[in-house]
Amino acid sequence: MTDMHTAAPGAADMPTDPPAPRLHLVKPRRNDHDERDALADSHGGALGGDFGGDAETVVVDDADFGGPVDAVDVAPTLSWKDVTATGAAGRAPIVPTWLTNRAQRAATLAAIGDNLRYWALFHLARTPKYLAKTAVYAPIGAARLLGRTLRWASAEDGNWQLRQHAANTNDAYTWQSLNRTRAKEARGRWWLVGVAAVAAPVALLIVRVSDVVPSWGWYAVEAAAVLLLARAGRPADKPITDRVSNAPRFTKLTGEMVRNALVSLGLPAMKEPSTIEFVHPGIHRDGPGWLARVNLPQGLEAVKVLERRGMLSSALRLPVDQVWPSPGPEHAGQVDLWVGYQPASKMGQSKWSIAAPNARTSVFEEHEFGSNERQQPVKTSLFARSFVIAGQPGSGKSYAARALVLMASQDPTVEFKIAEFKGTGDFIDLAPICSTYVVGVDDKAIAEGAAIIMWGLAEAERRGKRVLAAKQRGEAPEGKVTPELARKPGSGLHPVVIVIDEAHELFGASAEAADAAERLIKRARALNIIVILATQIPDRTSLPPNIVRCVTNRWCLSVAGQVENDMVLGTGAYKRGITGTVYRPVIDAGWGCMTGLAAPTAVRSQYPTPEVAAEIVARAVAIRGGAPVGGSADLPTARDLLADLAEVSASNGQHWAPAADALTERWPNAYPGLTADALSELARAAGVQSVTVKVGGRPLKGYRLDALRELISTRAATPTEG
Repeated sequence: MTDMHTAAPGAADMPTDPPAPRLHLVKPRRNDHDERDALADSHGGALGGDFGGDAETVVVDDADFGGPVDAVDVAPTLSWKDVTATGAAGRAPIVPTWLTNRAQRAATLAAIGDNLRYWALFHLARTPKYLAKTAVYAPIGAARLLGRTLRWASAEDGNWQLRQHAANTNDAYTWQSLNRTRAKEARGRWWLVGVAAVAAPVALLIVRVSDVVPSWGWYAVEAAAVLLLARAGRPADKPITDRVSNAPRFTKLTGEMVRNALVSLGLPAMKEPSTIEFVHPGIHRDGPGWLARVNLPQGLEAVKVLERRGMLSSALRLPVDQVWPSPGPEHAGQVDLWVGYQPASKMGQSKWSIAAPNARTSVFEEHEFGSNERQQPVKTSLFARSFVIAGQPGSGKSYAARALVLMASQDPTVEFKIAEFKGTGDFIDLAPICSTYVVGVDDKAIAEGAAIIMWGLAEAERRGKRVLAAKQRGEAPEGKVTPELARKPGSGLHPVVIVIDEAHELFGASAEAADAAERLIKRARALNIIVILATQIPDRTSLPPNIVRCVTNRWCLSVAGQVENDMVLGTGAYKRGITGTVYRPVIDAGWGCMTGLAAPTAVRSQYPTPEVAAEIVARAVAIRGGAPVGGSADLPTARDLLADLAEVSASNGQHWAPAADALTERWPNAYPGLTADALSELARAAGVQSVTVKVGGRPLKGYRLDALRELISTRAATPTEG
């Protein structure tokens, strides 16, 4: 007899997992044995059962049908305690805190008492004025109530317009029918008015004679009746009593207000208030305002509400800058509606920590540069970051960039190179701390601005070698500048902040500068070079898409539409509710949506007064010892690269390495520390081809002099625009 354990070779090596579940199908018996055999062969002999009966049972693996669709129910492992426990921190106190604390209780009761005392004295002093108003308005109110009663009794409301229409169309039959209807309704009403006119005085006389109500009660009733008549008789815009406080009215946000306001937006999927769901904890105080987190009806995106901010403001009867809708944190159909106690324009701006006399910052640490709509500080670091700030004219781009610059100015190791092409001197007060400052829109300013970008590209090349050497020494384990390296004397790795304001002017006039800026931003992150670009035209020409893709922080201020918004914040940002279209130029200047932080955030840049800004700049100058980091000798000089290459060329051309050394030696301010690779890139951007050229018997990559001269002559023959 064959041993059962040896009948299946390799059985000991087979897995011990339980077999997969199998599906048993009961099928009508078929007489076609060929078909049955083919079915059995297709399943590797997995068909079982008696094929001689009226039905056959087919055992098939789940894999043949793709497996079960629904997940298998698993018994919950959570206990009631796990579900309901919130912890001490999440529970509201049983007794309000101000009642349990003696000092708070006394202060609260004293405040309430003081308000009541003031309220009583205020109105008591104006009692003669109130009595005079009541005496004037009460008879008017009595006449109005009498007129309304008589009109109601005559059943004229709504009927006389119809009768007049019938008379205008000469429809006598309709007029008579309407008049009979009116007379029928009026008959019962006149009887009711007559009975009430007789019964009310009789009832009052009986109660008076029976002495059921004390005399002071009658005075109270009469006073209440006179006050009600005066209330009915006063004009709608002239209350009887004066306002105790002239402060802005405090509007408490309610669920009914929110639902009605959202429904009034006219969105097809949101026509009933019941379709709007509040998310726990519902409407609650959040900073200086109220926060309502709601789930919109299924399929409706939050951005549809965000782009109707003006309509939402109208529905809530509040100023636009008091109503701040934003995307919720959980899904695309959730809205966080924050309503301030006051409009943002009247709330002012929160105090800036950078304005403190002892403020010091570091580009490696997060510091405050703006605030959100709830007046909470918004912070960012500058190291390993680059910024694009875009918005239409009047949106506050320059001052948004200034907020970042002023924040960085309190780090004494930062070098600034600023070029502004508006020509109005928005950054001129920062010139004392700049190693390079350019202002204007003429050719000279454009050339100097391009020189800043070229300098930054060459500086990135130098720093790359320094960081490589530091990494080999173990001082830069991640291959980037560290705070210790940046502060190390002579390291040449101190922070550099390059600001290009109205960057579209530079990039539109110099394609080479745009190309160099893109390469610089790609390299700068690890090298402690921070680039800040501000522009009002975020299109393909003035702000190349590759630049926007490379920057880490995109700050979109007020823009006109979805296209401009997504040019700055990226494709699809508008549909995700990340949009600057909700802000208005001038009115919402400084407000924008920034990506690149922990989450997309609505940010209002800090806008210090001229006096505060002057103090910050003076402190920045003082901590630098009165001289800018980098020094005035570091100013790059704008030169003609093609002409300079021709001057340092040999008879037939030159290799890139000796050409770079010659340029640096002859014009150190224009070409500081230029390397062969950097020169090759700059030359190719200017139209010079990199080819193999034989100089001094060695064939290496460089440029040919004849091709260079031809390029110069072609450029000279081409007329310039404008």
